[in-house]
Amino acid sequence: MIDPVIVAAILGVAGVGVVGLTEMIKRLLKAEGFWAYVVSLVVSAAATAFVLATQSSFGLVPFVLYTIVVFLEANGIYKALS
Repeated sequence: MIDPVIVAAILGVAGVGVVGLTEMIKRLLKAEGFWAYVVSLVVSAAATAFVLATQSSFGLVPFVLYTIVVFLEANGIYKALS
């Protein structure tokens, strides 16, 4: 159900990557703690929506699932759980 190729495409969106983009925005907004996770979730959702829309595979269920996986991966949680 979760395609690792799509996850990799989302994580590498815009050449900077979700992790790098999230870090830049967190520093710009001086977000810490809870707000840092909110910024990460918003960036993950935006990147997911962009990639799924450009691949013509956008749908609510894939959007939610991939956003969760990308959010967890971008925050290092996915690696810790697997």
